[in-house]
Amino acid sequence: MTLYRKYRPQKLEELDLVEIRKRLSVILSSDNTPHAFLFAGPKGTGKTSAARIVAKILNCEQSNSNQSSVVSDRLKTKEPKTDNRKPIAEVEPCNKCETCISITEGRNLDILEIDAASNRGIDEIRDLREKIKLAPAGTRYKIYIIDEVHMLTTEAFNALLKTLEEPPLHAVFILATTEADKLLPTIISRCTRLDFKRANIDEIVHSLKRVVKGEGLEIDNEGEILEMIASVSDGSFRDATKILEQAVLEKALGKDSLKKIIGDSGNQTQKLLTLLLDKDSQKTLELLEGLAGQGTNMRIFTSAILNYLHKLLLAKHGLATVDDADLEKFSTSDINDLIKIFSRVYGELRTTAIPQLPMELAVVEWCEGKHAN
Repeated sequence: MTLYRKYRPQKLEELDLVEIRKRLSVILSSDNTPHAFLFAGPKGTGKTSAARIVAKILNCEQSNSNQSSVVSDRLKTKEPKTDNRKPIAEVEPCNKCETCISITEGRNLDILEIDAASNRGIDEIRDLREKIKLAPAGTRYKIYIIDEVHMLTTEAFNALLKTLEEPPLHAVFILATTEADKLLPTIISRCTRLDFKRANIDEIVHSLKRVVKGEGLEIDNEGEILEMIASVSDGSFRDATKILEQAVLEKALGKDSLKKIIGDSGNQTQKLLTLLLDKDSQKTLELLEGLAGQGTNMRIFTSAILNYLHKLLLAKHGLATVDDADLEKFSTSDINDLIKIFSRVYGELRTTAIPQLPMELAVVEWCEGKHAN
């Protein structure tokens, strides 16, 4: 099992995005349960983990043992009442009852996780609408977690909308997406929305420390090493944990050895950008070939370049601090163009057969001035 899956948050207090942890705690401590959630945000920020925690909280046998039936709970909202929120400690799932364990292990029949990327048609949603009428087999709520929901076809969206408008009392939807702007406004309006932001350095380090403690890792200058990993993880808990896992496997938990993995050995990020400003395609390509020969992860290296360009952009507007020499070398126009090019490269690296090829094409494009087109 990969470290990210092994140390996936199992309780609200383990969610590393502070704002999401606070908001879910408030929402779920109320007597009124939303019938639909929308979790929107970048990859690797904990949307699916949060969805599973919500499913456990709503169905935990221990926390719900003294509560009334689903139908009466929902119908009670017809009468005005005082909002008596439960203490956060009482909201957490016990993670010990059979329901919690089965959800954690992914074998609970009432918790259905649907990948909209591969089940995007109207037939799949119609099938969902038919099955949703059936009462839960052994839990309080039947939970439908639909991942990458923006991938549904227009017809499927319209079919889903009808279900969201009139859901059975025993059903709760959790829609997750990385592209909320592609959702119909009518879908969004029927959900309780939570926006998952890219994690900051402190939040990622907090997450990595849980892994370090769990694995019993001994790391010299632990804080600095974890911050180095966090700085190139693109705000993603999953990516950060993968980098840490690679460093553990390669026994590269020292500062210099870690730099080779994240592609910043010998300050190669600034070196590459300087060569690009000089329009020296030959030396830039030689640098990339050298990094590829060392086994540098090009996706991580590209992320490091984008992070530095972002810092330069902020520094141009007085919102960050960088070396004055670098700040003078790069014009705002150059920074903008390079960000666009390397953002495209970052996406292309997912599917390329030759890891360094998208970077090499970008170098040639930049040095020959084609980026202006």
